[in-house]
Amino acid sequence: MKKKLVKSLVSTMALSGALLFSNGVVAQPTHANAAVVSAPISVYKVTASVLNVRSAPNTNSKVVDTLRKNDQIEIVKFYNASWAQIKTTTTKNGIAYVSTNYLQKIPTIVSTKANLNLRTGPSTKNKVLTVIPKGAKVSFLGYQTTGKTQIDYNWAIVSYNGKKGFASTKYLNMK
Repeated sequence: MKKKLVKSLVSTMALSGALLFSNGVVAQPTHANAAVVSAPISVYKVTASVLNVRSAPNTNSKVVDTLRKNDQIEIVKFYNASWAQIKTTTTKNGIAYVSTNYLQKIPTIVSTKANLNLRTGPSTKNKVLTVIPKGAKVSFLGYQTTGKTQIDYNWAIVSYNGKKGFASTKYLNMK
């Protein structure tokens, strides 16, 4: 049964303190009520053949919808490193959750605010792989996680000129 999708206009990553704006483009799958979109920073692809969309961020909560492999969804915010909040029309409050274990970040192009060190790890103590020039375009691949439930919004995983590493989000234009 085809159901109307929610058009997502603005997304925020709550813990980061940074506003992340969606371009509001909506794909039209026929099987899901969860918002399936194409947007910067917060777009992820489903890697499981079927991904349950739940009413709360745990596996004991009610399944309110499902997504299929390769569906693209916009993350409204991360509940923790294991669960992400999305918009949906299947719950009264328009909010649902998916496990992040079955999501893959879709690379997004962002630019640097200043010359930026690409590092081997998420710390200024890690080795510098290269210096990315101010204004350069890099592929944003995701945020660094710390433990099983925490996301470190201070460090992004990026790719530049074939090198993948860590960059401080202070020096990236994340909008």
